[in-house]
Amino acid sequence: MVIKEERFGYKIFVRENRMEIRVCYDDQVYNSSNWTPDPIVTTVPMLYSQLIVQLSLSGIVFLLLMPLKQSRLVSQIIAGILIGPTLLGSIPTFVAKLSPFISDTVLEYTMSLGTVFYMFQLGLEMNLVPISKIDRKTTALTIAGMVLPLAVGFSSFFLIIPPLNPDESILPKLKSAYVWAIALAGTNLPDLTRTLADLKIMRTDIARTAIASSFISDIATWLHLVTLISISQPGQTVRMCISTVSLILFFTFLARPTLSWLIAVTTSDDHYKEYHVQFVFCGVLISAFLTDSVGLGSFVGAFMFGFSFPSGQLARMTSQHIEKVSSWIMVPLYCTVSGIKSPVTMMVPHGRSIKHVVLFMVISWAAKIASAFLVSFGSNKKTLKEVFTLGVLMNSKGLVSLIVINIGRELYLSDVEASTIMVTTILLLMMSVLPIIKYTYKNQKRMMNHKTRSIQSIGADSTFRILTCLHSRQQVEGIANLLRLSNPTSQSRIHAIGVHLVELTEHTSAAMLIVHDAFRSKSREHHKTNESGNAGQVVEALEEFGRENGPLISLECMTAISRYSTMHVDICSIAEDKRAALIIIPFHKQENGKDDEAESMDSYSIRSMNQQVLWNAPCTIGVLVDHGLGNHMSSSTGAYRIIMFYIGGPDDREALAYVWRMAWLPNVHLTVVRFVQGSCPVEATPAETDAEGRGGILNLLEENEMQMEMDAELIHEFKSKMANNGQSVSLSEVVVNSGEETLVVIRDVMQQNDYELCVIGKGNRRISAAESGLLELAEFQELGAIGDAIVTTNFSTGTSVLIIQKYDAIAHRKGEELVE
Repeated sequence: MVIKEERFGYKIFVRENRMEIRVCYDDQVYNSSNWTPDPIVTTVPMLYSQLIVQLSLSGIVFLLLMPLKQSRLVSQIIAGILIGPTLLGSIPTFVAKLSPFISDTVLEYTMSLGTVFYMFQLGLEMNLVPISKIDRKTTALTIAGMVLPLAVGFSSFFLIIPPLNPDESILPKLKSAYVWAIALAGTNLPDLTRTLADLKIMRTDIARTAIASSFISDIATWLHLVTLISISQPGQTVRMCISTVSLILFFTFLARPTLSWLIAVTTSDDHYKEYHVQFVFCGVLISAFLTDSVGLGSFVGAFMFGFSFPSGQLARMTSQHIEKVSSWIMVPLYCTVSGIKSPVTMMVPHGRSIKHVVLFMVISWAAKIASAFLVSFGSNKKTLKEVFTLGVLMNSKGLVSLIVINIGRELYLSDVEASTIMVTTILLLMMSVLPIIKYTYKNQKRMMNHKTRSIQSIGADSTFRILTCLHSRQQVEGIANLLRLSNPTSQSRIHAIGVHLVELTEHTSAAMLIVHDAFRSKSREHHKTNESGNAGQVVEALEEFGRENGPLISLECMTAISRYSTMHVDICSIAEDKRAALIIIPFHKQENGKDDEAESMDSYSIRSMNQQVLWNAPCTIGVLVDHGLGNHMSSSTGAYRIIMFYIGGPDDREALAYVWRMAWLPNVHLTVVRFVQGSCPVEATPAETDAEGRGGILNLLEENEMQMEMDAELIHEFKSKMANNGQSVSLSEVVVNSGEETLVVIRDVMQQNDYELCVIGKGNRRISAAESGLLELAEFQELGAIGDAIVTTNFSTGTSVLIIQKYDAIAHRKGEELVE
């Protein structure tokens, strides 16, 4: 460093090669001068003001870019650049009030703390187990695909630096080029996952390849970054390399087993408290201190600690505590600092022109695409469009690339112009991915043939295909026992598709579960999964159920990763692809009334997703309100008691067909209670009258008469077929004239016996006196009038309830009008 100037209590340092300009205040002048304000009074409110400006500006940019479907990180980076010298930072008044020199120290220290916890969370969501699930060919292609971007990054970097002098050493420039090579070769998995989920192409072969490649490249990026830091310390390369290897060995072979042991002995029931999370945070800071003390940087220790931390409930709990603050506060703050250091208007290097900068950006954009074509050469499995799509997807960048660039700047490897060009190039790469993919790779959705796939359409010698949706491990037992009750036989086997629903968050590596699905589908041998956490528990429980019940019940495990607002698209598309006749979705509340997995799921979002599935599914839907179905059946030694309340209509006929199938099991006793209309006239509800109009309600009444005839025929057939099964099937008819009378009958019947399962039809577009006045009072209208009454009352707290809805084309078209 060379001191260029000292005045007004500030020291200005300028490095000889112009790679860093630093302005510091003199501690003695700062603390003794009366004209200098109190540091706390000045810097803390200024930090809050800068956060307010950043969050507000990034929100405005996000709204402006919403038609282009850009991510929130893109808007945050743009807002950071605008706050810097590019726009607002060039206004003297703004600099004096919100971005003076005195605020830089507090801003960077706060940013450093946020980076530590961000890196810990990133490492927490990565582990080496998924690599074993990636086939060798994909791994080889990924490694080969990283070589070309690394080479392009090295060579193209010399386009954005001043020409080398004959007597100038090239070694510092090679280190600088290494910085850009690392940033260019990496692919950010969380951002790639969000892009794939938004486009609904997560389950395609292109997506699986991109996810696996991104996972491997993320790990390779951190290995390159640690290597860069180790070789960038003048005269301390050997010591840094020894320290780096020692720390890696420590975290891998000592820290991880020790942490696993501590977590195991702390609690045996997996109920962790807040103080457990506090101890984890202390471990993060200690790890950051250790690596910073040896010169590797605090973020390396935080990442290694997260990488070695055992997966499980405590890891998820810790990640949830960090996520919101990290995503909404620390990441925007990091983008602010990056933007302040990136004056876009001054990024043309000395001795270069704008043509060099544009050429650099074009080459950088094409590097991943060229590598995709290179590694796919000679392969006939992918078309040119698919290879191009894969290359564009691999251009997905994120905050990690910015961290790499800023580390290069902190190590004095990149000057202001070069680092600004790199940040701008990363931003353009991120912005180009989604629009290009939407244009070049459109997911060809097959037209819904709407050929009725229902329980009634399943023949006696046909396979019964059931798609089951699960959020957590606790739901597996209830779903599994419902599948057993579905009476699989050698003539009519059951093919179950277990879909684990995973919410897409800002930080997730759960996309690797898609790769696991492909790996399991190719493996002929059953094996126990080594995946940890909730995802591994769900998959392991499903596969254990499949092994216990084969070959009558075949099981296929899948994963749907999306935001809850669009997850119904994944469920419906999987049901269409697998030709499922029945979809079973869990109710959004548990037996105790608390939200299922309340610490990680939004009950309102899950309920909205269930409603969307009910309105858009191409087959029959069953909503399971599980009140211990699995516990009752596993502990019971006698017959399983099932009750069905039959009013009439397509939904009830579908429900009767389901329990009819169950009734053939030798240990099932089925009770069917049919409500028969009394002498009171039937009137349409106000909602039906408003929706249909005068002419429409007449058609509805006419249709209701036809439905009653179909009900009578089905009941007659049911009686004749079950005449020889009198010991296990009983049918009774009760005359009712109002919804109140119906509830009285239901209460009396359910309190007489303990039933394991109650099956009812939802009752779409049905006019019946048996449920008059109930739908308007329903709390959960997606369960229907009778279903809501049974679930929300205390008629029988130990009875699980299954609400059946048959596919209805009219309800499908008007589903959006029924949104509350």
